[in-house]
Amino acid sequence: MRQGIRGTYLTSRLVRLASDASYRAHVRDEAKLFARYPRAVGYKGAALVLNRSHRLGRRLSDARKVNCLVCGWSGNSFDAIATFGYWRRNARCPGCGSLERHRAMIEFLVSEGWVRRGDSCLDVGGLPPFRSWFESQGVRYISMSLGDPAMVCMDIQQMGFADRSFDLMLDSHVLEYVSDYRLALREMSRVLRPGGRVLLTEAYYFGQPATKEFGRPNPEATFMVRRFGDDLLGLLDQTGFQTTLWDYTGRNDAHGDYFFLCEKRSDVISKTQVA
Repeated sequence: MRQGIRGTYLTSRLVRLASDASYRAHVRDEAKLFARYPRAVGYKGAALVLNRSHRLGRRLSDARKVNCLVCGWSGNSFDAIATFGYWRRNARCPGCGSLERHRAMIEFLVSEGWVRRGDSCLDVGGLPPFRSWFESQGVRYISMSLGDPAMVCMDIQQMGFADRSFDLMLDSHVLEYVSDYRLALREMSRVLRPGGRVLLTEAYYFGQPATKEFGRPNPEATFMVRRFGDDLLGLLDQTGFQTTLWDYTGRNDAHGDYFFLCEKRSDVISKTQVA
């Protein structure tokens, strides 16, 4: 059965390659990137070999050393992931695809009581398995994205939701890709209720005073167009958020992974309310 699935998958890819000009262009562009960044071949190869060994190890002995808080999967180890710029072990859940930060988000939301039955949550660029988890908590959950699979296709820079529609928002590495992140932040504030919270995760360099704009998508930085600096904290304050910066890895240095924990101040009034 597994061989049949793989064969069908390969055949569908070949059919699409022969019939879809845009897909052929995508494959050519990706091949050029591998030629430009040859080390990525090594990253991808190392991750593939390690993940195959994980699967073999689970067949021989499944000690269930790790557990996914998003979908409940458990096993010896999470999968490795690889991009053009790096590779990372023990990162992706084989069950739902969640990464370390996704699981840390769920752990934080539960431990700090940010998820309450009857609340509404907007997940911008969310992970598909989040929907089942939030709905199991009695939360009205909506995921939103422009390109990835989501419940709503919408631009964060111009959302169609009414003012004060949500109690909680999640933003998982979206602002580092949009053209006008200041406008996106104002929209986030507009659709959030006073006292509502945002769990924001972005590409942030600890100790870098100003946001660095790349000018174009950067292949070595997963095609993001910017990496945020400490000035993001000031902008969040100007937009109406009281913000705490927290490194869930506990490193608290340039190697950490930071959450911006935001709460909308009650004195913030949107432009639509004024009008």
